[in-house]
Amino acid sequence: MKVVIVGAGAIGLLVGSFMGQQKHQITYITRTKEQAQKLREFGVTRIQANEEKLNVTVGATTEFDEAPTDALWIVAVKVYHLKELEMDLQSLPVTTPLLFIQNGLSHLQMLERMKQSEIYIATIEHGAMRKDDTTVLHTGLGVTKVAPYKNMSRSSLLVSAFQSPSFEIEVMEDAYAITLRKAVLNACVNPITAVLNMKNGELLTNTQANHLMRATFAEIERAFPEINQTLTLENVLALCEKTALNDSSMLQDLQNFRKTEIEPIVGALISLAKARNKELPILTGLYHLVLALEIKGDSSE
Repeated sequence: MKVVIVGAGAIGLLVGSFMGQQKHQITYITRTKEQAQKLREFGVTRIQANEEKLNVTVGATTEFDEAPTDALWIVAVKVYHLKELEMDLQSLPVTTPLLFIQNGLSHLQMLERMKQSEIYIATIEHGAMRKDDTTVLHTGLGVTKVAPYKNMSRSSLLVSAFQSPSFEIEVMEDAYAITLRKAVLNACVNPITAVLNMKNGELLTNTQANHLMRATFAEIERAFPEINQTLTLENVLALCEKTALNDSSMLQDLQNFRKTEIEPIVGALISLAKARNKELPILTGLYHLVLALEIKGDSSE
């Protein structure tokens, strides 16, 4: 099967490595010609937690019109890069299926404008860290959930073609539910680890950080009681345990002086809660602290 992956960050490389392992034809669309050249030359290498390495051959380009349109297109860029890609994605045939992998909730508005007849959303709970332009560290096993956002053709995504023992995929019916679930998971972990500069596992071992995480989940649960259908506090704790040695993506962004995803994840939850006349005081405090750290990072460059 032909698969085009837009974005070759940690998640894009991880997904491509697993799909390439299943012998699918992978083509990356990258932001730089340098990374595209390296991917064509060296392929994608996945390094497991036990240091086992697996390499797959891939194609890569920076140009949308050089990638096949009779393929599944997976959009694996961060939310704030979606706007600059919207026109290119809109130019694809209506028959090209699109699958979006983003954190947060704000990208759902853009998906409403897309003309393609098949649009899917996926959430990935694996731990992944990009080592370099062609190498990804697989730092924690997780589950991948996929749900249709729009499916006018009534066809089904061939999820079974991508399954493997270490890359399990669950097909869900409610795209909003899985997106909200992942946003809440991220909101309970990422901003706290980013502000306190600690690894995910320390949310379990540091009593004060653990209290803060539990209190954050409790106030989100009060604002969004429907979350109980897909997520429990035990799921949040299990994620911290699975990715105990990881730096969250938000912490990594701050460490590398990059813009974080605090707005599409936490900002979006705060806005949705306000629309319900609910307040999220703890999460709002974390939101402003992360934004303050972003500004501090900008001024130190």
